[in-house]
Amino acid sequence: MTTPLLSLRHNNAVYSVAFSSDGKQLASGSLDKTIKIWQLPEGEERLRLRGHGEAICSVAFLPDAKTLLSAGLDKTLRLWDLESGKLQSTMSGHSAYLTCMAASEDCRIAASGAHDKQIIVWNIADGTQRGVLNGHTDLVNCIAMSDDGKLLASGGHDRLVRLWNLEQLAPLKELGPHAAVIQSLAFSPDGTTVAAGDDAAAIRLWNLKTGASTEIRGGHKRTVKSLAFSPDGAQLATGGGDKTVRIYDVRTKRELQVLKAHRNTIYGVAFSPDGKRLASAGFDRVACVWDLA
Repeated sequence: MTTPLLSLRHNNAVYSVAFSSDGKQLASGSLDKTIKIWQLPEGEERLRLRGHGEAICSVAFLPDAKTLLSAGLDKTLRLWDLESGKLQSTMSGHSAYLTCMAASEDCRIAASGAHDKQIIVWNIADGTQRGVLNGHTDLVNCIAMSDDGKLLASGGHDRLVRLWNLEQLAPLKELGPHAAVIQSLAFSPDGTTVAAGDDAAAIRLWNLKTGASTEIRGGHKRTVKSLAFSPDGAQLATGGGDKTVRIYDVRTKRELQVLKAHRNTIYGVAFSPDGKRLASAGFDRVACVWDLA
């Protein structure tokens, strides 16, 4: 069994993790309604943010590493000042559980998906809505945004990956259907590939230029709940209901590593900016930091 560098605890399930741009902080969002900011590499809790009325499903640092964006099941996105620990703004607009959030690399825009079958696109700076994307016929479980903020992928219970043009706020194409409910999505850093994980333990890599897909099977035994590409796009990290984190070579689809320490489903994975570490968020109330060297 591989031992993580750090095991960071919450009082309930951890749903999301994110590294700051300088790699010196890790944020974790939990079902205990708190966000914890951990100082790295020591793993000391530097700050605890409270304000969401329900579980936090997603967290993302802004590039300055001094501001954090969070999304919660309470149907809100919240912007936090990490120097004072104070809430800066709250964005609300969904009519049902907000389940997922994604932001552009420069954090100018964010998008949120929910059980109301809608995706709302936000201007982070002033908290206003840029637009609403309609098209899903069932619950939206996951979204991912290209680094340049021009493309959005979304997936859910209707088993389709839907691709959106965020500049025009318009649908581009549908990819699929998958054989099972889609639970996780990730864009490659160059924006040419979307990875999708589903309840049938399958991972499909979609080529956005051709619309063709290749599949990774035989690794996870249960649903694939989380995905993340490495900063250079060469590796794909996956977290699943089988309690494992797996690292794949994107080009060959070969499994490179299996990380075992969690005792329940892994809801989030994130690479550090230098690609040398990986963070994972578990339903077992623990966020782990792994050394990939």
